[in-house]
Amino acid sequence: MLTASEVRELAELGSATVYEAAGRQGLVEASFLRLIPGSRAAGPALPVLCAQDDNLAAHAAMAVLQPGEVVVLTMPMAKPVALVGELLATQAKARQAAALLVDGAVRDGDELVALGLPVWARWLSPRGAKRENVLGIGVPVVLGGVQIRLGDYVVLDGDGIVVVSRERAREVLQRARERVEREAKLRELFAQGKLSLDIYGLREKVEGALAQAQRLREEPDG
Repeated sequence: MLTASEVRELAELGSATVYEAAGRQGLVEASFLRLIPGSRAAGPALPVLCAQDDNLAAHAAMAVLQPGEVVVLTMPMAKPVALVGELLATQAKARQAAALLVDGAVRDGDELVALGLPVWARWLSPRGAKRENVLGIGVPVVLGGVQIRLGDYVVLDGDGIVVVSRERAREVLQRARERVEREAKLRELFAQGKLSLDIYGLREKVEGALAQAQRLREEPDG
């Protein structure tokens, strides 16, 4: 289990770096709206399987939510039904959730932005949910082709969403740190005018295209 400071570091590293560090695994292949521009978050998942078009499980999840967790709300079939509105999000913020990830809709968009709790959702819609059934809280769910279990780490930002299994979290974090160090050195080289073609050893692969471009430059107009 990662410490609170290590979880914050995951959020700062971001989804792209963590995805690469994880061996290009764990990318949630679905489009989500990031309600608060510039927001990023990370934390262990609290997965919730709501009944179809029903958010009773979301209400129940507030009773077991632990500080720093990312609440992951899913349904059997993702639809633009609002599983979360301002009042549920207010509870989640008071319980110190790290973020809400909703495989469905949210509503009260302006109020959610003002509230400040990071929220990612498939849709914004005023269409409300029922409150009748619960399929599971803390049970594994599948989101965008990725299984999310209780305690797996979720990294969310403007690039997307990546899930890291709890068993690999420390390994991936260390690999992500090393990647950032390598990129810092590369950034310096590129700022000096060096080319990625040469640094990465790619020039030979594009020699034909470069030669063609040079010939085109040398051809007289018309």
